[in-house]
Amino acid sequence: MDNEPKNDFNNSSVNEPYAPRPIFSNENSDIMVIKKHSGIGIAAFIIGLICVIIVIIGGVTGSSLVDQIANSDLIITDPNDTQAIQESIEALGEEALIAMSLTLLCLVGAGMLAFVGLILAIIAACSSKRRKMFGVIGILVNLLVIVAGISLFFSGIASIASNLA
Repeated sequence: MDNEPKNDFNNSSVNEPYAPRPIFSNENSDIMVIKKHSGIGIAAFIIGLICVIIVIIGGVTGSSLVDQIANSDLIITDPNDTQAIQESIEALGEEALIAMSLTLLCLVGAGMLAFVGLILAIIAACSSKRRKMFGVIGILVNLLVIVAGISLFFSGIASIASNLA
């Protein structure tokens, strides 16, 4: 038994580079590394939440615009007649123009901001030194905002096209 190597790691010196270690251990068993949350991921998540709020504001103003158009007697018989379209928009009033501008600004602004948030979230999710939770949530929220904005845009175009026919 004296010829077998001892596996007692408490008796080894700290300065010995080839000191025996326990058989079933990791090299860094005495050092616990706790990963921090990614600051970029948190920023991407917050950007996504702000974009959701902006899209909701755009949806409310857009529905206000649709309500104003539905309650008016707007009929466009010829979509190529720009003079008639301009007169009908002027007949709706200043409130409809403000609602239309605010809706467009909200949807385009939220889309561009969500694109920036998506890029930051992808960078945070690919980081190997930080936690990935906020990066993944940021990807999901920002993609949701982009898809919602695109779907609202196409539903508005389809609504306009159905009124022209």
